Amino acid sequence: MLPESKLIRSELTVRELALPDEVLLARKSLVRWLALSLGLIMPNESRKLLLDILDVLLEFHVKGGSPTTKDILARLEETTKEKQNPKAVYYHLLRLKNFGILSRVKGRYQLGEGDDSNLKDIFRSFYLKKTNLAFANIGTALDKLESSYR
Repeated sequence: MLPESKLIRSELTVRELALPDEVLLARKSLVRWLALSLGLIMPNESRKLLLDILDVLLEFHVKGGSPTTKDILARLEETTKEKQNPKAVYYHLLRLKNFGILSRVKGRYQLGEGDDSNLKDIFRSFYLKKTNLAFANIGTALDKLESSYR
């Protein structure tokens, strides 16, 4: 028996969600919808801090900034009006970094590989790259299976 869990390099969840008009009315609703559709949160999961961090990262990107952790903490406290737990913020930043959506160069965070692309291109590129990597091995396995049935 193969040690299946050790074979997994990464997991990718993309959900096809309806985009109702009421979601389009509020930025927080859009951020939650995006996180749910990209598999960053599960249905009915709150993860409010992750959503707040994602909102801040998206804002910095659109405004052309590459924030430090201190910048992110300050903006979170400004937007949420709450004192943030730095360890929890670091945890979510590391999680996004390990997933590959976020990169960190010289102490500054940036979405994707740090290019100035629009958000749609950054996320599409990231998910297509992950999918193509997965399908390279899936294709090999399918070819082998197909030949085994002959």
